[in-house]
Amino acid sequence: MSLGLTAAADFHSSSSHAIREFEGQSRPGHYFESKAERLLDEDLPALSVRLPNASEGIAFVREFVGGRGVADAVAITGWHATTQNRVKLGLPPLLSETDCAIVAALSSNQTRTITTLARKTGISENQLVRRIRQLTTGGYVQVSGSGYRRVRGLEPIGRAYALEAKVSDWRQGVSQALRYSTWCDGAAVVLLKDPRNLDEVKNHCSALGLGLAANGRWIRRPRIGRPNPGLRLAMSEQFVRQVMDSESF
Repeated sequence: MSLGLTAAADFHSSSSHAIREFEGQSRPGHYFESKAERLLDEDLPALSVRLPNASEGIAFVREFVGGRGVADAVAITGWHATTQNRVKLGLPPLLSETDCAIVAALSSNQTRTITTLARKTGISENQLVRRIRQLTTGGYVQVSGSGYRRVRGLEPIGRAYALEAKVSDWRQGVSQALRYSTWCDGAAVVLLKDPRNLDEVKNHCSALGLGLAANGRWIRRPRIGRPNPGLRLAMSEQFVRQVMDSESF
């Protein structure tokens, strides 16, 4: 599914919490929502403004296609300045997951060889040589002595939180949120109302590092995890593409 924007709008839930909302293309079958699903849709941005460091501003994207599944929403804190810096590089978004894995394995401060990259990424040295040549020509990678460095400023944008909304099926929500945690810094399950076994659900999410919200409030906020570096960079570059496509940025 394309991540091209169909609209971008600003709205403010309060004077201190500003959200820039980017709406992606709707998926087939998502044109008609039940009343419960519409209420959940309203909860997602309201919960986003209560994430850590939300006062610095939030980018909010519905139906975000990540490396492992489509999250109902992604909220990114601390996004604006880092996105501006990324756009100023003048490089098109890097949309290949393989290329993102290679770039993420590089450092902007330390030189790394093809042998080191092969060990870190699991990609063959022959394939790395071909890819690195293209990435160097494109401006994403710089030659440094006998190795390579990532161009400075090509970093994941802000803190990204994936939100999975469920009317009541928290187990399915947990399964999906865990997949999203491979490409976001944190992930959470958002339920319409408190489940009967709230303590069990809360403890289950806590053990997995997932956030949990219900009735429009946070029960526990998501814990910052350790996403796959390549998938996290790929998610960031997908977001950069949305920003570049937005006429309002």
